[in-house]
Amino acid sequence: MTGSTVGDIGERGLIRRLRDTFPSLSYVGDDSCVLPSLQCPVVTTDSYFEGSHFHRWWAPPEVLGRRLLEAALSDIAAMGACPRWILTAVTLLPDLEIDWIERFYKGLMEREDCVIAGGETIRGSNFGITLTVIGEGGNSGTLLRRSTLRPGDNLWLSGSIGRALDAPAILERTGGLEGENLTPRSGEVSADRLEQIRAFLLPRAELELASELRRKGVICGIDVSDGLFSEAWHLSCESRVDIVLDIDESIFYNSVKDRPLEAASAGEDFVLLFSAPEQSEFASAGCKKVGYAKEGAGRVSVLMNGRSVNVETTGYDHLEV
Repeated sequence: MTGSTVGDIGERGLIRRLRDTFPSLSYVGDDSCVLPSLQCPVVTTDSYFEGSHFHRWWAPPEVLGRRLLEAALSDIAAMGACPRWILTAVTLLPDLEIDWIERFYKGLMEREDCVIAGGETIRGSNFGITLTVIGEGGNSGTLLRRSTLRPGDNLWLSGSIGRALDAPAILERTGGLEGENLTPRSGEVSADRLEQIRAFLLPRAELELASELRRKGVICGIDVSDGLFSEAWHLSCESRVDIVLDIDESIFYNSVKDRPLEAASAGEDFVLLFSAPEQSEFASAGCKKVGYAKEGAGRVSVLMNGRSVNVETTGYDHLEV
């Protein structure tokens, strides 16, 4: 190594260093990547910038790299597709340590079912990355869609929600989590809060479950990235049906059960919200029934512990002021 920062070795030196460290980057090198043909390509793009979406001090770089990858893969899971290739467009600061970016890429490349095939590297005033994931959908007629919710279908949630509620503030108070066990750098955090924050930093795209749902005939799904209420609204609008969410504290992390409506709007849970006919059951797969669809024009109503509640926010909006 000729220097300790990205600026010391330059763009070409960094690319050589990454290719030497990660042999799977063999597709990187030409002006464009050449990929084998796919049956029904499914493509998604997500951008993440330090200060807006994360901070480097939140966690070790491997954890951050893996977190951003799983967030991007969650959109592929929402369709029931399988990830194959990733393109990365990275904005780097010249004073960024080489060791840090190598460890970050290690997190990006931990999965064996998708490979980084190329991308772009530019200089900028703050660190950021855009991930384009190319998946394979197979039979396009069986992909999970937002527009296929039918009156009478039940709605199911694949995991607990609320992990993002106050998570950045807690990470700031503790100085982030460190080490293989992800322990707070300072201060005390309750066991329930620590479970929540670790879940916030270690999401896992529901790829395997989504594939299984397709095999069982499920045709409607969405990932919970902007909040349960927001995703239910998307399904109701795209399918032109009304949705009744019938929820209780059991769907939330223990640390946020006292603020369920806020937790259901916080987003970044990356679990699946999907529908199935009334006779279908998914409790054995760890899923929980959270409502149903009925004839209507695209409205969402919420019952909390059987009582109607007024929901003032429908979830995270990137452009809301």
